[in-house]
Formats: sequence, C-alpha cells, structure tokens
Amino acid sequence: MLCSTAASPDPLYYLMLVLSPGATSPRCRFVFRPLAAVLAGACVLFATGAAAQSEEPSWSQRFWRAANETTAVGVLPPSERREGWRGWFADSWEGSRRIFRDGRTDLLLPLRSFHPAYAYPNRDDQNHYPWGGGIARTWIDDRDNERFLYVLALSDSHYDFQPIAGYAWTARWPLAGGIKAGLGYTVFVTMRSDTNYFPFPAILPLASVGTDAFTLYGAWVPFSDVLLFFARASLQPAGSGPSAAPGGRRARPNLLYAAAAYVNPDAAGIQTVSLDNDGAALFGYRRFLDDHFAIELSGTRTRHHLDYAGSTIGSFEQMPIALTAQYHLTPVQGWSLYAGLGVSYTRFSEQIMPGYSLSGSSTSPAIQAGVTFALTDSLQLTGGLQATFQRAELKQGGAGLGTLTQAPVTFTFGLGWSF
Repeated sequence: MLCSTAASPDPLYYLMLVLSPGATSPRCRFVFRPLAAVLAGACVLFATGAAAQSEEPSWSQRFWRAANETTAVGVLPPSERREGWRGWFADSWEGSRRIFRDGRTDLLLPLRSFHPAYAYPNRDDQNHYPWGGGIARTWIDDRDNERFLYVLALSDSHYDFQPIAGYAWTARWPLAGGIKAGLGYTVFVTMRSDTNYFPFPAILPLASVGTDAFTLYGAWVPFSDVLLFFARASLQPAGSGPSAAPGGRRARPNLLYAAAAYVNPDAAGIQTVSLDNDGAALFGYRRFLDDHFAIELSGTRTRHHLDYAGSTIGSFEQMPIALTAQYHLTPVQGWSLYAGLGVSYTRFSEQIMPGYSLSGSSTSPAIQAGVTFALTDSLQLTGGLQATFQRAELKQGGAGLGTLTQAPVTFTFGLGWSF
C-alpha cells in the first residue's frame, strides 16, 4: 500500500507518492494531489514565462517572467534568449553550462533533519543526522542572488543511501556585517531505497542565512513538516599551496596516512537492538590524479558489543575497506576541503555471540567529507568523516531475527606523509 496511517515514513517518500499512479486512497487524494498540482504548476510557470516573451505583458505574464528569471535561463542576457518551448529548454541548458563553467566550487554538508513529534510518533527511530557531502558550482549574479548546480549524497531518514542532483536559486537581502538572508527554492532528481532507487523529481522551498563564503540553508518538505538543514562552504582560490606543481599536477601526488578513528554504528532495523561505539586506528592511501581529483583506499577495524532484547548477547569485529573518488578544493593558506563518494566492503569476523551469528559481509556506498592542512611540503594533517550503510542478517540458532542495519559514521584525525 502506498498510503498508510501507520508510523510516518521518511518525508521525501511523500514526494515520490505525489508522482505515483497508485496514490488513489482518500488520504492520498486529499494530501498529495494538491502538492502534485503545485509541482505541475511550477513546471508550467517557468515554461509559460518563456513562451510569453513576445506578447503584451499582463500581470500574470509579468509574474511568470519574474519566475522564469529565477531559473537557469536568467543567467543569459535577454538579447541571447530564444523563443518558444524549445528555446526555453535550450536556454536552460546554456545557462546551466555557464553556471558550471564560470561558477566557483563549493562544498555542501548535510547537518540535521528535524522530525516534529506531532507528525512523527516514531521520531526516535528516524535518522536525525543525514551524514554525507556534496559539491556545488555557485553563481552570484549582479543582483546578489545566488544559483548553484549540485550533487549531494547523504544518509536518509531510514539510514539508507540517497543521491541527489539539482539546481537551487535564492534571492538575498543584506542584514549586517556581510551577513545576508535569502529565500528561494531547489528542484532536483533523487533516488531512494523505499522507491527501489527509481529516480523521481521534486521541488522544495529554501531559506538561508550567511555570507558569500559560508551559508546555512533550511529546506522544508511540505505536508510532512520536516526540515532539512545543510551548509555551503566556499573557498576562494588564493594560491595553489605547497603541494601543487605547474600545469595542474601535484608535485607530491601520493599521501600515506594514519589516523585515530571513532566509529558510531547507529544501529537499527531490529526492535531493541543497539551497538556501542568504538575507537581504533585507521590507515589510508590517497593518490591525486591532478590538483583536485584523487582516489583513496582506507580501512579500519573495530569491535562492538551487540545488545538485543535488553541484554548484551556478545561482540563482533567489523572491518570496512572503502575505495572512494574525491574532489579537493584549491588550498587556501594550506587548508583544503574535500568530498568523496565510493564503495565500502565490510567483513564481520571474530564473532563471540553464543547462539547468535551475523552474515559474513556487506557491500554499500561510502560518502566522505573532510579537510587537509599542509604543515610542510611533506607532512599533512587530515581529518573528516565517512558514512557507510552496512546490512547483516542476525540469526539465533539458524533462525533469522531480521536485518541489522547500520549507518556508521567514522570520525578521523591523523597525520600523513606526502611524496
């Protein structure tokens, strides 16, 4: 059943329901069909603005034109725009190309998802920390409004991997001391585990406060009253730093490092199940392909005690090995932010749980965000976080008890040798 009065699903699931032909129950017709109309109206709104360019401007046409200016078409001067539906799509593509080509690179960091208690009686079972990261290309126009194209990967409210790609626009007004407040929207395409990773589009309103260098955003999911907070951090290029060489190649493209790691497993999936945190050493190797892109291989090994039905049934070790592709921003005063996306293979071993057992391994996406600081040409500090999404079957005497789901976040801080 697509619509249910059971425990509230993840908020973005509602957006998928809007687009689903199965949303036919009375509750769906009352709640989701109006949102569908809003989404459809938004699409018509932008296209109508382009189609009306050659007509006399009525009030509604002026409104549509103003809305059209918030899309990627607004990047183009009026003299360069084409008429008609085909022209609007061509102008949107060209505007997006210019944002990507001429914009600056920013780092996106999901911070918090808020599930209100009145709408989510099971809010304690929801994931409130959507660990992840992303990259944006940001354009600030002559009116000080901002637009950015972005890709983002995070842990959704069900602790599952969710990729997002989209466009955002906000109008900004100065407050004081370089701080600005903004209002706008984002349109995006995403995939989720509860839609079997079938891609679907959505649109959400945005509010922001911050500066050109760092901004906090809040996105509201209508009809589910959930807020998602994330940050955008920009680093203006100020020299290439000690590790760079002419021609966009790093003089020292290899980094071998060791770090202290602290792992929060964030276990769920089975009633009354929980895992404790653990710390361990983590080792990694990073190879830069050019001054920005790198490939990293890292691994650690931690032991966790498993609590089930109110008692500790034993412990086990898990060893995640992650292979990720990373993008590093241009260093500023030796500091460089990065984000990564890849795959993690986790092996469950050394199981000391009499009468119980976990399946042997799990493969999942891995997402990263972090920072490096060059102490010298050879020594670098590196730290950040990595989120993975392990799954393992818990059995008692051969009988399955369910799937133990984890969205472990590994916090690291270490020292590396660049060569």
